[in-house]
Amino acid sequence: MNDAPLVLGLPLLHAAGRDLLSARYRVVELEDPAQVEERLPEADALYCYPPLTVSARMIERAGRLKVIAAAGSGVDHIDLQAAADAGIAVTHAVGAGALSVAEHAIGHMLCLAKRLVEIDRALREGRFGPREAEAYEELSGRTLAIVGFGAIGRALARIAARGFEMDVIAVTRSGTPVDDPNVRRTLPLRDALAAADVVSVHVPLMPSTRGLIGREELRRMKPTAWLIDTSRGGVVDSAALHDMLVAGRLAGAGLDVFEPEPPPVDAPLLALPNVVVSPHCAGITRAAYRRLSLSAANDIDQVLRGMRPAGLVVPPPRSPSIAHPGELP
Repeated sequence: MNDAPLVLGLPLLHAAGRDLLSARYRVVELEDPAQVEERLPEADALYCYPPLTVSARMIERAGRLKVIAAAGSGVDHIDLQAAADAGIAVTHAVGAGALSVAEHAIGHMLCLAKRLVEIDRALREGRFGPREAEAYEELSGRTLAIVGFGAIGRALARIAARGFEMDVIAVTRSGTPVDDPNVRRTLPLRDALAAADVVSVHVPLMPSTRGLIGREELRRMKPTAWLIDTSRGGVVDSAALHDMLVAGRLAGAGLDVFEPEPPPVDAPLLALPNVVVSPHCAGITRAAYRRLSLSAANDIDQVLRGMRPAGLVVPPPRSPSIAHPGELP
């Protein structure tokens, strides 16, 4: 195995991916991103996820590298253009964490509807309440707008429509109807925001989606609506969101992502009682990590064997140009 291709990266998220790769390749897992960068010129394949950022400078030094496999759906930590210019394939884990993220988004909705965080804290502090019907809501019958209808969006639509009898709107760039039995309507973003009781954001962070939900978009939402963001920090304008919540123009928000991460302890949004937060953990479950690990390992294996994996973001040389995953269709 000493002459086998070298797969380098941060620790694989699950032993299943390690077992698949170690049967054919040398596998080196390092805890420190700086150590990964130091060994990169030796590597034929790179396995990565934040906090490892793959810059153009790193790619220039990676003379042997044939594939960069992201162990997740996001690729905003990889310089895609530099990889394309160097003829290095980039892959991501298509749909591997979708169910976990979708369930997490539902969890944030339930926390807001049932005020679970607030009443948990109150009870521990000796306050038994509130117990008035006006304090709590149901998800059933509410209108949910899903912004970005990839694998996560489809998983969320299924749970919301079948499990909670929500009226689901899919948001696409063009408004072309989505072919999904769990979707009632497909609308452009501005119309969906005005119609929804809950807006859940599921797009990757890239130049075209940075600030996608800004002050003007938030103003279009109902004052009784909730915003859920499990995508990436930077897609939603956090300052505008804070202002709208403080002014009573929005009822609440559930946030799993921030910019920067972690957010400072004095971040204004963290001080608001109608904001439920989590530490960018929506896709972190045992089942999801197994799927993510296997997806990335399979992608690496297929590229190194001259095949074309399903998760290509940047194809190898002589293939079509960059395709951005998860952007609004």
